[in-house]
Amino acid sequence: IGFRFAGSAAGGGGGVYQFEKGLPKPCFHPLITAKGRVVTLFEPSDHAWHRGLWFTIKFINGTNFWEEEAPFGVQRSASEPHARMTGPASLAIEHALQWTSEATGPVIDETREIQISSTEEGALVIDWSSELLPLQDLVLDRTPYTTWGGYSGLTFRAARELHEAEYLLPDGAKKQPLLGEPHEWIALQARVDGGPEEFVTVAMVDHPENPRAPLPVQAENARTTPWYAKADPYYVFYNAAFMFHGGMQAPRGERLRFRYRVIVRDGQASPA
Repeated sequence: IGFRFAGSAAGGGGGVYQFEKGLPKPCFHPLITAKGRVVTLFEPSDHAWHRGLWFTIKFINGTNFWEEEAPFGVQRSASEPHARMTGPASLAIEHALQWTSEATGPVIDETREIQISSTEEGALVIDWSSELLPLQDLVLDRTPYTTWGGYSGLTFRAARELHEAEYLLPDGAKKQPLLGEPHEWIALQARVDGGPEEFVTVAMVDHPENPRAPLPVQAENARTTPWYAKADPYYVFYNAAFMFHGGMQAPRGERLRFRYRVIVRDGQASPA
C-alpha cells in the first residue's frame, strides 16, 4: 500500500506498507520525508531480516520469530489489509495477521490498526496499534543483553545515507548507544547529503500502557520502556525493547495491546 501526502506547503512525506506473499513480516519501506529523503533500510546484507519499520517478538515458546533461520516463525496475512482515506492528509490501514511456525503451530492472532497522517509542517506521523491474542499459553523472550541483545517489539533500521547519528532524549540530552535506558520516547537525528546542514529526525513514542517485562528494581519509571539503540556508521538501529530486562508470560486468551507513535520529518527537532 503506497501513500504520499501533499496536504501542506512542504508536502507530507510518504511510504509503502509491504505485506506481499513470501514476506515473513509485514513492514514499512520506504519511509520518505517531505523533501524526499528515504530514511529506512530494507533487507541489508548484514541483517537480511531487518525491514524498515516492523514489529515482532524474538522468541515465542522457544521459536525464533526474529532471525529467519529454519524453523522460524512468520506473520501471515489472515486477510488482505484494508486501506481507506480518513481525511485529506490521513490514511488508515487495518490488517489481520496470524503468527505461526512449523515448530509451534499458530501462536498469535494479531489485529493491526495503523493511522498515517501528515502535519501542517510536513511531518509524517504513524500511529501503530497491534493487539495480540495468544492462541496458546506463551513464553515471550529475547536474547539476554551482553554486548548485544534485549530487543523485541517495534523496530526501526535506518538507511545507510543517514550519518553522524545520535538520539535526542526527553531531557534534551543527545547520546548513543542506549542499552536498556528507560525513556518515554527517543528521536533519532542524523545528517543527510544535500547540503551542509541537512538533517532528518525519526522519533518513536512508546505508550505508557504498553506491556513490558518487570524492571529488575521497581522504580518510578517502571512504566517507561527500555530502549536498545545503536548508531554505528553503517548500523543505525533502534527498538522499544519491552523485554530488555527479562521475558514474560502471555496466557492463552489474554490480549496484549501495543501502541506507538512514529514521527518522520526533515530537520532537527526539540524535545517539545
